[in-house]
Amino acid sequence: MAAITGFPRVATGKTHIRIKTVARHAPGAMPLKRTRLFEQAEIKKPQQLIFTTKEIKRKPLIVFAASSGDSNINIGFVSPAHIIMQLYSAINEKNLKKLEKLIAKDCFFDDYSFPTPFQGKKEALQFLDQLIACMGQNMKFNIEHIWQGDEFTAGANWHLDWNRIQVPFTRGCSYYKLSSDGDRLVIKEARVLIESPIKLGGVALTLFKTLTFLFDAFPAATEWFLKSPHIMFQLLHKSYKIAVEPIITPLFTWYIRLMNFAACILAFTLKILYYLAKIFNM
Repeated sequence: MAAITGFPRVATGKTHIRIKTVARHAPGAMPLKRTRLFEQAEIKKPQQLIFTTKEIKRKPLIVFAASSGDSNINIGFVSPAHIIMQLYSAINEKNLKKLEKLIAKDCFFDDYSFPTPFQGKKEALQFLDQLIACMGQNMKFNIEHIWQGDEFTAGANWHLDWNRIQVPFTRGCSYYKLSSDGDRLVIKEARVLIESPIKLGGVALTLFKTLTFLFDAFPAATEWFLKSPHIMFQLLHKSYKIAVEPIITPLFTWYIRLMNFAACILAFTLKILYYLAKIFNM
């Protein structure tokens, strides 16, 4: 399958060039493991670029490449979209050495599932190392689409597959900004948003409406809260420690002990049944 998208005309001197991009992938391909360098087709007017990849499963990879504003495109040029393909390929292959070459020294990696972003190459690689360890042997990223923009930017949406089966609630999208490091492109900034397993539906709109009503009704308090949200969270944490934790902790401890006792009784009962079954079989 292939997807074709056209782009607006780009003025280069007195000549107007319309750039058209074709995205293709090998039929019956699997999740990203290896990628191939982007190859340049004939440079004529209109121009055409061909993007290929081998390891996409079921759904086609569609690459939208925005015009760089330069009609002189070198054959050896490696695009941001290609670097992002290499990133997910390295994660699927659990290749930390390859990942290390793709991450910039001053990388800013912000996964919105975490309270704080990862600053610098060391923290970003530690996070990716933990991610790879958690994925096990059969979990793979399946890239659905990759977008490429101007100024070394790219985006992707993806989901996780376990043994070629899509895992629910694992869809996500990522935004990347790259920079030059000598003759290479490296990832300088990454922002990752993952699908929430909690689907509030219309309830979310109701909560949002209530929140905006309160913001509009109390603008001074809203401005204070938005400028200093950590103060509110500290107050809530202290309130929990004083009023809620003394009640919840004993109940939770008692519940754990009850579950342990029930597990012991069940294990003892199963052992008795096992020995009885052996006696009757003899």
